Amino acid sequence: MESTTADTYTIKVDEQVFDVLTRTAEARDTDINGALRYLIEAPAVPAAPSDDDDDN
Repeated sequence: MESTTADTYTIKVDEQVFDVLTRTAEARDTDINGALRYLIEAPAVPAAPSDDDDDN
């Protein structure tokens, strides 16, 4: 059997992106990797309300 090892990647991001990741990690009591996993798995939020909302 072959042994499996995790690959390591380095991704360079803008300072503002790093700030968001740091704040997310602190808020979720995790590290940057945990914040990235959270943000990747989070459902998309629409930028504008949809027309089919009948709250009136």
